[in-house]
Amino acid sequence: MNKNILNIVVTGGPCGGKTTALDELAKLLRSYGYTVYLTDEVATELINDGIKPFEDNCLDNKIFQSLIFDLQLAKEEIRKKAALLCPNSKVAILYDRGILDNRGYIDDATFDIFLKERNMSEADILTRYDLIIHMVSAAIGKEEYYTTLNNSARTETVQEARIQDLKTMEAWRNHPNLKIVGNDTLFAEKVEKVKNYIRAYIGEKEVVKQDRYLVNLSDIDLSNLNHQIIKEDIEEFVLSYDNLETEIYTQSTINGSSYYTCIKKRKNEDSKTCRSISSSDYFLYRNRVKGEVLKKIRYNFIDNQERFRLDIFDIFNNQLAILERDVTNSNRKDLPCFIKNAINITDNRDFDDDSIYIDYNIEKIYKKKIKK
Repeated sequence: MNKNILNIVVTGGPCGGKTTALDELAKLLRSYGYTVYLTDEVATELINDGIKPFEDNCLDNKIFQSLIFDLQLAKEEIRKKAALLCPNSKVAILYDRGILDNRGYIDDATFDIFLKERNMSEADILTRYDLIIHMVSAAIGKEEYYTTLNNSARTETVQEARIQDLKTMEAWRNHPNLKIVGNDTLFAEKVEKVKNYIRAYIGEKEVVKQDRYLVNLSDIDLSNLNHQIIKEDIEEFVLSYDNLETEIYTQSTINGSSYYTCIKKRKNEDSKTCRSISSSDYFLYRNRVKGEVLKKIRYNFIDNQERFRLDIFDIFNNQLAILERDVTNSNRKDLPCFIKNAINITDNRDFDDDSIYIDYNIEKIYKKKIKK
């Protein structure tokens, strides 16, 4: 049986609407024929069971986060095993937070120790999940709705919730399918945005908006990002089948660890699918490619609760850049302050919404400019 197993994480700061969204997503996916397995938030489970990093006789937070890490892994493995044994070929596993959420509650050095102790890398964790949806806390923009009354394990003040939201968002910024849902709408519309991301992922019409810009490196001051920027080395190539279906294979490397994805897209169709693949699969198909593969450097960062990707590549010895913005606040018109003179190419027909097509179209455009 050909299994279609989705692994979806819903995360975010305190009081972001995760519980409601997860229930709605479960209903939505079941309506599409999926068997749905839910995974409750591990930290809340432990705290409600009396295992706490606060109050009398509490555990040290590092120990508490280590317990969360191990229990999260165990719960995930059980559900993945059940998914493989399920008679239904379509299974969706919904996670109320994932392993990388731990990084938002401890320092990076401690989290790296956790990884080494379990013989894991960040790339290993990223490949465990297909889609990450971050729901911004009500403490950012909807303060009047922020409350701790609906969750006995929640203790953060509004200011603490804001800080925690940003830390959690930063922890997931390297996932290729991170979607951020802000508070610029009513809550019902916020949940609908989450459902739209799922619809788009499983092949329904995609409604999320992404803006793209051409930027000269001389107009970018990366030093302003300081520690908030994460660098990726990316290699990707395209395989086409009878001009009907295109597969985009990508190898992303962060701090020496790599993960691999494949995007499939059919001609004249808006929908596309993205899935994690093994390194052996990637190099198997890479050997079929004639000519050079595309290489570039990507910088991932968060600015004002929006995710940005800055791709830098060489064309004819000229370093050029593409800036991609995941629009979560439709009222925002400005770009990060360290980026100047960006040219909006969102509606330019020379550019598609897949990064590899953007890169190749930029190459064509600059070839014409150089000839002139």
